[in-house]
Amino acid sequence: MEREPERLQKFLARAGVAARRKGEALIREGRVKVNGSMAVLGQSVLAGRDHVSVDGKPISSHLRQRQRWVFLFHKPRGVVCTHGDPRFPQRTVFDFLPPKYRQERFFFCGRLDKESQGMLLLTNDGAFVQQVSHPSARIPKIYHVTLQRAMEPGDLKRLSIGIEDDGEQLLAERVRFLPSASLGPQRHLEIQLRQGKKREIRRMLEALGHRVHRLKRIRIGRLEMRGLAPGQLRLLDEREIALLFT
Repeated sequence: MEREPERLQKFLARAGVAARRKGEALIREGRVKVNGSMAVLGQSVLAGRDHVSVDGKPISSHLRQRQRWVFLFHKPRGVVCTHGDPRFPQRTVFDFLPPKYRQERFFFCGRLDKESQGMLLLTNDGAFVQQVSHPSARIPKIYHVTLQRAMEPGDLKRLSIGIEDDGEQLLAERVRFLPSASLGPQRHLEIQLRQGKKREIRRMLEALGHRVHRLKRIRIGRLEMRGLAPGQLRLLDEREIALLFT
């Protein structure tokens, strides 16, 4: 069957160059060329016909069938979601990959900030990242949050109604108190999100005057993170991957 043209950023993701958002950034920065001319956002290419290069390096127009790997990773606190910068050495999520996978370019699905921990997906499939992370997928993500002080019951309703911060509407789809004898009442929450905006939970709670003591993602879709200690990861099979979308 004849291949149809596709958006350039999707082409770059399938080729393993970059996830779509990063691909869009490469295009905006003028680092991508198509048939010798500077690429533009929204441009389509046809594999086998168009010649694509990034930073002068040709990207194969005949994309090989690449084996997809998806790891479930328990991100520890203090580890960053980035490919790293030699100028600012920090331990990254990719440092935990087994050595035999490190020659492959991996991406993360659903960024967690440096001080947050919990469930993160690592994959070599840029198109899969877009499939999981795009807001239109509406995949629920569950977090357990510990606050530095007790929250008033009325604040739960405000989280569910939505809070405006820096021009964005932040919204918890579901939120409830969790029982915790050791922490005292109303300091331990379970929050469900579908949007996944940058630092969304911390921003919502800070708008209500609360500081987050600990934040942990425990579930994405129906996939749970049972049995993994911080810093551990395991390869998912297709049955487990399907739990993300059901």
